[in-house]
Amino acid sequence: MPTVGFRVEERVREATAAAVKQIAESNDAINAAVVGRQTGSRLLLNSSFIFRDSRSLRTNQSSRRLVARLASKGKHVAVEDVAVVDDRLIRDSYKLLTVQDNFASKPLSDAVDEEIRSAGDLLLVLVGKMKGLRPSTQSVNANTITQLRLDPLLKTQIEKTDSQTYTVAALVPMEDLLGKIDSDFRNEGGLSTGERIKIAESYDKLLDAATADVAIPTTRIQDADVTILGKIVEAIRSQVKEYRRALDALIAAPEDRHALHEVLRIAYNFSSDVVPLLFLFVSICDLKPLVFWCTVDAQWAFRAALGELPWLALGRKEKLEEYRAVISRARDHAFHHILPFDATLEVDLSNSDVRAERIRLFTPYGTRDDRGIHLKDQALIDVFAEFSRSRQRPVSLAFWRANLKVMDAASTLGRQILETLILIHEARRVKTDG
Repeated sequence: MPTVGFRVEERVREATAAAVKQIAESNDAINAAVVGRQTGSRLLLNSSFIFRDSRSLRTNQSSRRLVARLASKGKHVAVEDVAVVDDRLIRDSYKLLTVQDNFASKPLSDAVDEEIRSAGDLLLVLVGKMKGLRPSTQSVNANTITQLRLDPLLKTQIEKTDSQTYTVAALVPMEDLLGKIDSDFRNEGGLSTGERIKIAESYDKLLDAATADVAIPTTRIQDADVTILGKIVEAIRSQVKEYRRALDALIAAPEDRHALHEVLRIAYNFSSDVVPLLFLFVSICDLKPLVFWCTVDAQWAFRAALGELPWLALGRKEKLEEYRAVISRARDHAFHHILPFDATLEVDLSNSDVRAERIRLFTPYGTRDDRGIHLKDQALIDVFAEFSRSRQRPVSLAFWRANLKVMDAASTLGRQILETLILIHEARRVKTDG
């Protein structure tokens, strides 16, 4: 039976072969250089495939890169062997090398062993298991109620646990808590407005301080779905399914505003929550390149899906921040656009009475207050000037179709990251036990 360390190495080989296949299918130059020839060509893969936004990323790209030795297998490109190259600079996502490109490489097995040994426990936070909410207490500066408590072991949702303490088993709505307390104090005239405000303020603090304990795994992970990343991946999968249904409805009826709003809502939520997660994945791969190696095929598939979005026709490089901005603008225009104007309105006042009252010159340097011309109805002009419209950036149905592939690819990448972290945990655990 293969060891866990060997399974990690095999995962890297399989992922590399799959990534090279995807790249070769979209690049005729690689096929021409390899298929039917015995050239000893190699493909050097970069350690990151997406545009690196310095505002969202605080880590530097890893200098450890995979290099695949290529061979012809019928009419297709195959991977004969995989090694690791250190400090070999590359600007593009990949580079085809020939036998003349001489450099030292390290056997994959040695590089994998080095990475497993240096992985560290912090890497396993994402595969930690949530143990539930931590009990907590918040004081209340009121006469009727002096304490609110959170106790996950409570059998009822809301309970009066002593004369001046109310306890909740979960994060219930504010209205439910106040309703329960009001009901209990009905015979005493209910809560005063001041008491309600004090209880509400304390409950807000209790909610803000709510903490769930997470245990970093030390034993075999039996159920990936209960880990932090497992729950995130399942949530992403669920959103992809919802988006697919909404997109199908929009394709069937392009004028259906409800279907369009559902597509916009889900796409916006996805780009808002998942893009930061993807940047987290990139940073993890920067610091722990083994994670990138094990998921290099899913990494490339995500980059390819992002590159198929219609903006590629404009010659732009794929940027996650730009992806998020496109969706955000489309959503803002749809949801924050009630007034029936898609363009700026300009009123011709050349023949109207808008006489100036005064002009102020030579105001103190560095100040802008009260400078310039003041019109007779300046106050009314200032009121009109407050009106604005959402920026209109029409997004085609083709974009929303292509976005489904992006969401699918992100879901697959999340799942592969999860499986990789579990595999690394098992490899570290075996080495430690051994």
